[in-house]
Amino acid sequence: MSETSAADVALLSKRRPPLLLGPDMPVSDGDSDDVVLLVEGSAAANVLTPLGPHPFGTFRAPFFLTLHGALTGASGLCRFDPEAGSKILLFSGAEARQHLFDPSPAGGAFRRLALASVTTALREVNATLARFFDDVVPDPSWKPRPLAAPLPLPAASPADPGRVHDLFDAAGLDPSALPDLGLTERRIPPGGRLLSAGEPGREAYVVAEGRLRVSMRIPGVGEEALAFLGPGEVVGEMSLVDDSPRSADVVAQDGPVTVFALSREVFRTLVADGAPGGAPLLGGVVVALVRRFEESVRKAATFRVLAGPF
Repeated sequence: MSETSAADVALLSKRRPPLLLGPDMPVSDGDSDDVVLLVEGSAAANVLTPLGPHPFGTFRAPFFLTLHGALTGASGLCRFDPEAGSKILLFSGAEARQHLFDPSPAGGAFRRLALASVTTALREVNATLARFFDDVVPDPSWKPRPLAAPLPLPAASPADPGRVHDLFDAAGLDPSALPDLGLTERRIPPGGRLLSAGEPGREAYVVAEGRLRVSMRIPGVGEEALAFLGPGEVVGEMSLVDDSPRSADVVAQDGPVTVFALSREVFRTLVADGAPGGAPLLGGVVVALVRRFEESVRKAATFRVLAGPF
């Protein structure tokens, strides 16, 4: 556990004692509206399917286990089996939603832990998707659709507050604050590629107009769309959280797309210093990540059924 994470856990633990979990006390989304923060130990994660649980990773504390239930209402997607001696902090759904957009130091701690947790979980479940059909021998006549040649990103211009949509409205962010937060505007032509899997990540993007397709190439399957993102959705932030390469391809779907670009430097500053002005934006990023995690988990459950009984 890093010093920052330990300090964030200590801050959130001030008014609530940690609860001890046993190995026979699994945590499932849908059990309640509560949000579970694992603060000591580890837990094995499973996607729940009609054919039984399918593992997609083991996560060590600190890690949010059931954040998606409180933020999207999703239930019956995952089960977490803790190791003996694991400890948790319990938040009501209302508390979690309040913390997510709270400009106080406690809100900053909650957002940092949430961003790290959801990014890690999303990368793990996407890696599971990529490996799902490793043993499938593809038809030799099958040819993958070639990716569009990468085009230079258009030059950035100051973000236009008039193009702000759902994410900012829901978070209560003042549109006029966009330039102050360091966001700039880019316009992607129809079919243009915004991100490519494997490349380093230097910016995150908020969709202002149009629609993006997020996809990855899965052996034995081909290109698989993971999500379609519209106004107010966020993409590319995972690489800013953990420095890992891009995990998917992102292209403009159906027409041109206008995005607001948030640089790594600005993102890291907003996360690290807990500036009150950045709370709504970072809270919105967490919600967007949780929605994408939910979509990927549902995709993994579908793949498990398609693979049939083992």
